[in-house]
Amino acid sequence: MAPANIGPLKNILQNTIDNLLLAEKEIEGKVGHHADEGFHLGKFWTDISLLTCVEQAVLSLVSVFHKLPLTLGITLHTHVQYEVVKAVQAVKNLLKVIKDEGAEAVCRYSTGVVWEGCQYLENACLDNKSAVLLGMKSHNSMVADAFREISEALEGDGCGWNCLIDGIEEIEDTDKWTDEDKDLIGPSVNLIKAAKILYKRLMAAIEKNGLCSSVDVVKELDQLYEECGLISSQVDVLVQDLYPPLSVSSMEEQSHHLANRLHAVLKTCVPSHVIGETEQSHIEFIQKAIDHNLDCMGEKLSKR
Repeated sequence: MAPANIGPLKNILQNTIDNLLLAEKEIEGKVGHHADEGFHLGKFWTDISLLTCVEQAVLSLVSVFHKLPLTLGITLHTHVQYEVVKAVQAVKNLLKVIKDEGAEAVCRYSTGVVWEGCQYLENACLDNKSAVLLGMKSHNSMVADAFREISEALEGDGCGWNCLIDGIEEIEDTDKWTDEDKDLIGPSVNLIKAAKILYKRLMAAIEKNGLCSSVDVVKELDQLYEECGLISSQVDVLVQDLYPPLSVSSMEEQSHHLANRLHAVLKTCVPSHVIGETEQSHIEFIQKAIDHNLDCMGEKLSKR
């Protein structure tokens, strides 16, 4: 039997290997029987086909996935769905290569591709808390990259920065920030920084206090994840509007949209189970930072 200290899927795989060894021993040395009543050779070769076994295994995997209830977490369900699809696609692609190019193509395509697809399942999140944290880490990375890029660009005049946009090949000399532009951009950049800090604090709170013990707390995690996803997408929109030549009206509009989404997440997380007394001060700091930078933006714009 498999050791008890390995992961759930590894345990299943080890048990499967153990069962295959038993089957191997069962078949070895046996001569079978002579009765042939009702035996069909064609059906025999169909039933013994390994490809049939592969198909049955894939269909069984899909069947097991459909048993995962949404009450355990929409984020978890979406995460597992993605991993199952990757595994099924890996098997499908390998079989298509074998069909189209012959069995020798397996050496070029490599069954390792299938193992790679299945490895996603082996490392899949086991509960909604883990799935939410995994997704939030991805969003946080996007926000952190955006903050780093805009900060680096502000060390110069922004010239050439717009070449990062798809479809723009030529850089015009007029596409630069003025000193006034760079001053106006400051509060918007600080809002992006506030988003970065919020992700960091919220992930730490979920890691420490997050639960999956009831339908209600699972829903709270799902709602936080959904709203945090809106933050990262809004950061992307705002950064695009900060490219020179600066559109002040767009910058102001998108900055307020980001501030609203930050406030929405804070409003959701404060009464949730992930925020305890020790996290309250962090939440208050972020709230004040958002309001302060909106005030700074309004003051700068009023002086133009």
